[in-house]
Amino acid sequence: MEKLTTEVAVVNTLTYGMHVPKKSPMDWSRAGLSRLASAGLDGVRVEVLAKDLGVTKGSFYWHFRDRQALLDSMLEQWEVQATDEVIAATQRSGTDVQAHFTRLLEISGDRFDARLELALRAWGRGDAAVRKAIEAVDARRLATVRGFLGQMGFEGAAREARVFLLYSVLFGAALLPESHGRYSRRRVMHEVIELLSA
Repeated sequence: MEKLTTEVAVVNTLTYGMHVPKKSPMDWSRAGLSRLASAGLDGVRVEVLAKDLGVTKGSFYWHFRDRQALLDSMLEQWEVQATDEVIAATQRSGTDVQAHFTRLLEISGDRFDARLELALRAWGRGDAAVRKAIEAVDARRLATVRGFLGQMGFEGAAREARVFLLYSVLFGAALLPESHGRYSRRRVMHEVIELLSA
């Protein structure tokens, strides 16, 4: 009987276990951020994410204690991919401050997800911890731009105006359609950078 039970377990493992895709906590966090962007906080549900990922709910509980643990992980993942990774990539663009600045804005424009940013801010209106995390990210982003502009010789109100405009451009560009006639969005953004850094 013991041998039969073992054989059945092996067959079940081979039949079912080999076809179940393995998902990491990062996979779950990314799926959660995607759902947050498309459906808001109420759309981030374990059952829905499991279906999106093609796994069972059991996979979720292997990595997370509960939904709140996932939400915490999502917020942390957003901070890394939307700020840390962008700043790190900027540092690899050489030593010229203008090149750093241009690269920062190009990468930011490529990666900026306005739907996610707006969904995060909506979430933050009802959650003080999330609001604090968003404020910290905004402060880091603005400080990075402010630092580059300072190295380029801008000071006082002239620098703050450029910081404000550049951050506003990121939100606006992500929300508006790419209708620039024969010019690409990248070309237009490059001209914006040139104008504000001249």
